[in-house]
Amino acid sequence: MRDLYYENQGNSTYLVYDVKEQDAIDSMSLGMLTNNNIHGLAQTLFTQMNSQKFIKYNVSAKVSVAQFFAGAVNKKRLLGVFSGIVNAMMAAEDYMLDPASIIMDLDYIFTDVSSCETDLICVPLVDTEMKQPDLGMFFRNIMFNTRFDQTENCDHVAKIINYLNGTPLFSLSDFKKLLEEIQRENAQPASSGVKRETRIQPAAAQIQPVQPPKKPTPPVAAPAERMNVPPAQKKAIPETPPAADAKGEKSEISFFYLMQHYNKENAAAYKAQKEARKRAAASKGKKAEKKVSDKGAPSAAQPANNFGFAVPGQTPPAVQVSSQPTVQKSTAPAPQPAYAPEKGAGNVAAGFGETTLLNESSMGETTLLTETNDPAKMTVPHLIRRKNNEKIFLNKPIFRVGKERSYADYHISDNHVISRSHANFITRDGEYFVVDTNSTNHTFLNGRLLQSNVETAISHGDIIRLANEEFDFMLY
Repeated sequence: MRDLYYENQGNSTYLVYDVKEQDAIDSMSLGMLTNNNIHGLAQTLFTQMNSQKFIKYNVSAKVSVAQFFAGAVNKKRLLGVFSGIVNAMMAAEDYMLDPASIIMDLDYIFTDVSSCETDLICVPLVDTEMKQPDLGMFFRNIMFNTRFDQTENCDHVAKIINYLNGTPLFSLSDFKKLLEEIQRENAQPASSGVKRETRIQPAAAQIQPVQPPKKPTPPVAAPAERMNVPPAQKKAIPETPPAADAKGEKSEISFFYLMQHYNKENAAAYKAQKEARKRAAASKGKKAEKKVSDKGAPSAAQPANNFGFAVPGQTPPAVQVSSQPTVQKSTAPAPQPAYAPEKGAGNVAAGFGETTLLNESSMGETTLLTETNDPAKMTVPHLIRRKNNEKIFLNKPIFRVGKERSYADYHISDNHVISRSHANFITRDGEYFVVDTNSTNHTFLNGRLLQSNVETAISHGDIIRLANEEFDFMLY
């Protein structure tokens, strides 16, 4: 790859090529680039200082396609970039520029994150070793190395891949027609859905008798055990109100009967029946609790003795002799956990801000460890926006900050000096970096201007300024 680097001049960001002594500049191509605003090719400047020559390309407020395609790529981004590349290559032919002089590398193709307009870099040098780019293979590699957004219809992906695999000779014009066709389909109203064909029916077939609409029959819920009743057993289902028993009391109403003979009287009876069951169950529970509480209390008629030794005024318990070795149970209360959630509380994640109980040591003591005391486990990289003390968690490997809502992970809408894609925060192997993405008003670390598209390491307590917005980078 050619020797290219970034340079910040005022509010602009340039991609710079340092012309070598052995380089032969194509004067006609250079004139075409510098004197014309060619759509799809980056604006080009040529400067010379003494004997040193530079070719500069204005890439302000645009990100590389490699950054733009990081993560899930939706239909708009893919079609925007592909259309921009196709239009740029066709414009290069119109201006008699050598396609071999255009750098077909995603790191040096730049796009606007809002409009998806794309610019290519053309280095106007006479080089007999340069080869014509294989555009079919170039687009094919992108399709097979890109992760697409699965939340939307991906039919366009299949269409593009089928075209690239089924065409032996790639054609820019044919590929452009395919992209335009897909874009037209995307522009159709969402409510239209599937295309509908309009067919003219014969006159006799157009007249249809009008049938009155049938009233829908409301479904009747039935218990699971009576959902599939054999025909022979259907007569066994009671169709009359429950009869009284021998004592004259009315039998219970089943839920199935209530559903088939629903009225206010049956509903009230069914409800009263449920309340009676609840009261009976509660009464049984209280009786059971009373029995348990009274079981251990000594009575006057027969005093209880569960202590295993004689008590004055009571008969000592009988001793049973067994040939099996006995294990003496401890009467000490069982140890309680360090943390016990209240009844009705939801699931509590173990070790998540609470005390964790570890294994008992050889001394028989229990060691308690609070995870929040371990700084290594508390590392949560985040930014604090000084303007409003908002905490922004950097919860992605590449976290984007900018003004474009559809692109940035943290969207800044109340500051017009922030670029659409201003900076990326990168987390890699426990280290943290900040990258200025060709922003208009640049990025500063502790007051120092950062060169665009260069990863710079950051640490706890650093002050990062995006244009005139200051953020504190914190790890805990």
